[in-house]
Amino acid sequence: MSDNPDLELRVTELESRSAYQESIIQDLSDCIAKQWETLDKLVRSVNLFKDQISSLEEGIQTNLPEKPPP
Repeated sequence: MSDNPDLELRVTELESRSAYQESIIQDLSDCIAKQWETLDKLVRSVNLFKDQISSLEEGIQTNLPEKPPP
């Protein structure tokens, strides 16, 4: 490749761009993985809160006195 310095420069530039893009893709992949972890934790928390609210609602319903007949 030393016969054509322009070609060598272009190949070097392409290799540099490729390495940069691989780095960016890895960073994005890591970011998405962290977001999925956060999303999973949030979904579990919401489900836990829903269960707790349902449990509280059931407890309130069973503790209410029955209305006397008219």
